[in-house]
Formats: sequence, C-alpha cells, structure tokens
Amino acid sequence: MDNYLKVLKALADETRLRIINLLYERELCVCDLEAILGTTQTKISRHLAYLRNTDLVRDRKIAQWSFYSFNRSGGMKFIDELVHGVLKNIDVYQHDLGLLKKKERAGDCQTNVAIKGGINEDH
Repeated sequence: MDNYLKVLKALADETRLRIINLLYERELCVCDLEAILGTTQTKISRHLAYLRNTDLVRDRKIAQWSFYSFNRSGGMKFIDELVHGVLKNIDVYQHDLGLLKKKERAGDCQTNVAIKGGINEDH
C-alpha cells in the first residue's frame, strides 16, 4: 500500500505525467525530454529521480549518456489505463507525442550516440 501512495503522489505532478506519457512510448535521454517539454535539464533530472524512486522509471547509462524508460514490470496496471485512456486524449499530452515524432524524424540523442557507435542500435 505504501508504494501505491508514493506512485500516486508522483503522478500528482503535470510534468511527471508528461514524462510518463513520453517514456511510455520509448526510451529517452534527458536532452530529448528537455527539448520536448521545454524545461531545464535540472528540472527534468529532478522529476526523473522522483519517478525512479517510485520504480515507475528505470535508467541505464552508456558513457556520459543516461537513458530512461517506463518500468512496465512495476505491477501498476492502472497506469496503462491512465496513459491510454486519459492522457492520450488531452491536448498537451498529444502535443508532446507530436513533438516526439518530429524529434524522431529529425534525430535525437539516442540516434546521434548510435551513429557515433556509443549504443548498440538493436537495443
């Protein structure tokens, strides 16, 4: 029960919900989130740390790069409904996903690191 309370508190912030919505789509680095959400690296990192502490988000590091993804093994099935049934129907979250698609086409941190040989492209 205690973990559910932590998760619900984490989801009570719009920026963290926006991050969850984006990470639900795919793994991203801080600079991707920074560009899409239009906020600073410091704020993004603080929100990611909060989400990591609730086990909603996982991270992995490659050299100086940190990549974040939604933790689907966290046992919080209600988040599936939150993302698919609620967030994807709200303008600001749709806009974020649109920016993510544009960023994917333009190339992002992951793409740039992969090109330089830093990431195995089949991950």
